[in-house]
Amino acid sequence: MSPIKKIIVFLLLLASVNNYAQLGFCTGSKGDPIFSENFGNGTTYGPALPAGTTTYPFVTGAPNDGQYTLYYQSSLYTTWHYSLDHTPDATNGPNGKMLLMNANAVTSGDFYKKTVTGLCVNTTFEFSAWLMNVYNPNTNYCGAGQIPINVRFEIWNDTETVLLGSGNTGNIFGSSAPLWQQFALVFTTTSETSVVLKMKNNGVGGCGNDLAIDDIMFSACGDLTTVSSPTVTGDTYTTCTNPTSLQLDATTLSAVPYFYQWQTSTDATSWTDITGATSSTYTTPNLSSATYFRVRAAQDAANLGNPFCSSISNVFTVNFLPTPTAATNDGDKTICSNQTIPSLSVTAASGTNVNWYSAATGGILLQSASTTYTPTAAGIYYAETYNATTNCINTSRTAVELTIIPLPDVTISGATTLCSGNTATITFNGTPDAIVTYNINGGSDQTITLNASGSASITTSPLSASVTYTLVSCTSADLSSCSRPKNDSVTVTVTNVLSASFSSNSPVCYGTPATLNFTGTPNTIVTYAATGGPNQTVTLNAGGTASASTSNVTTAVSYTLSSVASTGSSPCTQTLNQSITVSSVPLPTVSSINASPTAVCSGQTSTVTFTGTPDAVITYTVNGGSSQSITLNAGGTASVTTLPLSVATTYQLTNIILPATGCTQSLTNSVAISINPTPTAAYTGDLNYCEGESILLNLSSTVAGTTFDWTVSQSGTNGATAGSGNQINQNVTLTGNSAGTVTYTVTPLYNGCSGNPITITVNILPLPIPGITDGVICRPGSGLPSTQFYTLDTNLSAADHTFQWYLDSDLIPGASSNTYDAYQIGTYTVIATNSAGCISLPVDAVVGERPQGESLVIEQSAAFSDNPTITVTVVGGGGPFSYQLDDFYPQSSNVFHSVLAGTHTITVVDDYCTLLTATVTILDYPKYFTPNGDGIHDTWNIDGITNASIHIFDRYGKLLKQISPEGLGWDGTYNGHQMPSSDYWFTIDYFENGASKTFRAHFAMKR
Repeated sequence: MSPIKKIIVFLLLLASVNNYAQLGFCTGSKGDPIFSENFGNGTTYGPALPAGTTTYPFVTGAPNDGQYTLYYQSSLYTTWHYSLDHTPDATNGPNGKMLLMNANAVTSGDFYKKTVTGLCVNTTFEFSAWLMNVYNPNTNYCGAGQIPINVRFEIWNDTETVLLGSGNTGNIFGSSAPLWQQFALVFTTTSETSVVLKMKNNGVGGCGNDLAIDDIMFSACGDLTTVSSPTVTGDTYTTCTNPTSLQLDATTLSAVPYFYQWQTSTDATSWTDITGATSSTYTTPNLSSATYFRVRAAQDAANLGNPFCSSISNVFTVNFLPTPTAATNDGDKTICSNQTIPSLSVTAASGTNVNWYSAATGGILLQSASTTYTPTAAGIYYAETYNATTNCINTSRTAVELTIIPLPDVTISGATTLCSGNTATITFNGTPDAIVTYNINGGSDQTITLNASGSASITTSPLSASVTYTLVSCTSADLSSCSRPKNDSVTVTVTNVLSASFSSNSPVCYGTPATLNFTGTPNTIVTYAATGGPNQTVTLNAGGTASASTSNVTTAVSYTLSSVASTGSSPCTQTLNQSITVSSVPLPTVSSINASPTAVCSGQTSTVTFTGTPDAVITYTVNGGSSQSITLNAGGTASVTTLPLSVATTYQLTNIILPATGCTQSLTNSVAISINPTPTAAYTGDLNYCEGESILLNLSSTVAGTTFDWTVSQSGTNGATAGSGNQINQNVTLTGNSAGTVTYTVTPLYNGCSGNPITITVNILPLPIPGITDGVICRPGSGLPSTQFYTLDTNLSAADHTFQWYLDSDLIPGASSNTYDAYQIGTYTVIATNSAGCISLPVDAVVGERPQGESLVIEQSAAFSDNPTITVTVVGGGGPFSYQLDDFYPQSSNVFHSVLAGTHTITVVDDYCTLLTATVTILDYPKYFTPNGDGIHDTWNIDGITNASIHIFDRYGKLLKQISPEGLGWDGTYNGHQMPSSDYWFTIDYFENGASKTFRAHFAMKR
């Protein structure tokens, strides 16, 4: 149902229902729905509405009093009408659902509640819904007690504290048939941007008051905006024209200005903004199919895209009527010019008629309302169909052609006189493409077709007798019935026989003339020509020969001998067809002469390469000298290696000849070989360096741009490396303490040329190394003042060095010797400079002070102890001390254990000051002796003691011998007789520490 029809229906309802005049529809233009509710689709109950949408509880199935459900049809009770939802549309299909309410008999309650946000202030809106009283009074279930439905529409602020607008539908009684009715409430916001929409029960309880609700909508309501066209009545334009363009105007009934956005659609459902179309007038592009237009209107341009703040105009429709089908050509017509002109015809579809025109577009109307037309002349005629009802035409006209073929005609030519054996050409000229019939000497008919230019020709076979060609008729190729009879003829007369031929000395060298040699019938005139050139003649002499020269030959030229003619009273011409080609042999050429390299060092050679015509001989000079020659190989190249060069050299080409053809030409090509200068090498810089100094040698040459390479040879040095550049800057060290050398061999280089190398020997001198070491000054004991010193010795020669001495960083005046006697403690520093000027690194030595040991106190175990020990105590000194017994290794302990018998020397030293010695005697006796005369242990005695007396006894106590330690000892005899091997006892009487002592023990004698 269109919006206009809906408004009319609603107005009729208003006229028949009381008490809801407060409701009303938008009288202007509405915007797209800001909110719409159609409750979905399907054949099942529900789903329940979101919480807060209604105060009624949801049930699956028929709702009882105070309940609701969602379902696709309304007859949930036998007393309710059967109806589908209000709009079984494409969106929700035929099973669209509706809200079915069984109104509460006690309280009003909210049928439906919805919060809408994002509204524009000071804007009018329409809140609408479709309602139906589902009670069917035909059932007479409620009788006269039927309670009508009555719904209250309310709009509240977002806190539901201020009622912004309201209205009642009034009582709506059940109807005999299902009746959907739309109701709406229009209100205008002030400062609100959010509102709460409500539909409430305004009826009372009892039998009835059951309703269905569907298609709830909330839309902006603006001033009425209408789209129209100044050339159209109404809002629909129907046309046959294709394509079509219209001017559309938007008009809003308002005192305030409006902003517009034009929209277009192909289905009146989906709309697209037209870019840039924002004024009240819009001109459409050329349209060729049904198209819909409307405008969105708003009082602010920023609101055009906001459906909350804009409205939509009516829809303006552009419709196109169908174009009738074009007529079908029944066939083009072709006649001869002497025939009657026929009618042309077409076939048209039912309901259409035909007009005939002189052109495909426009033109003159020749005949109307007829499928046939009889023209008065040849040409193309056009049939245009039109719909007999709508008069819509098909602008694509159907072409029908009448062709009138002119009566063809032809002429014949070619009569001539020629020599026997020649051919003649018979030529026909006439109507293009015509078919010509002729005979030869009255024989059978033959045909030939003229070409598109209207000509054709026949070349006879060589003739020996005269012949006549006679025309019979001329027929059109397009229409066989179009033919003209003919009887014209030509005769070819045959006379004498002549001959001629020619030859040439081709090929010739490029750019030289060739000679043409002619032979044939004496005294005749021969005609010949070069291809594309004019005919030329030559007269054969009495011998039947002649010759002619051509122009210089640069490209191949074909010469054709076309005829030979006699002279005299009965001349004839014999056609000839001999061709010869005069060609040229290319002149030999040199494509290049190159030298590799083009710059050499003095004494080097270069290779000169010639490139040109294979097998040609090239003549050249070297620096203007005598001519020389070289032959190119089959590949067209040759090369020669120069002698060693010392001056710039130029190879100049003078001539080239190809022996096979004898063709030759002069040459100007040349190549120059330059001599690079020989670089030299020189250097500046010192040749003597102390170790640690960087070698710095600057290399130079008399030839600018020279580079240098060098190699190295080292003796006693490390760090020198080969390299390149114009400066040698290297740090070289010595491998030992002696001087070393580095020998650089420097080679100058320039443009690949090496000069004579030079040798640079650099001396690397060692730094002096003073050898002073830490030491101490010894302090005598007993507090005596020290007169000692510590000598610091550099271990360097005073003759080759100078010295500076420092004590605690202060220079010691006058101290310049290679040694220095230090009487003070402190840190001494010495710096040595050798005769080469090399300065040592500073060397430090710390001189301290130490006490000196004064004497030794020796304690030893008793004489003849089983484990003789010596204990040494140092008087004075600071230690630590080292103790040495005789020549044994020194030890840190001051006690010597298991000391052998005899006199021993004890030495005590410390690191610096102490050197004390003492002599100690250890008394012990030999445990055995062997008097066998071998010189080893042949006697027995006790050494290391004086003023002692020794008595020897046998085991029985018999005195055998009394000896002295200073004597020779006992030889194992008694009264001249050898005593047997056995143990023997002894006593020794001696003094120890001033006391007299006696020691007893035994020893063994072994024989």
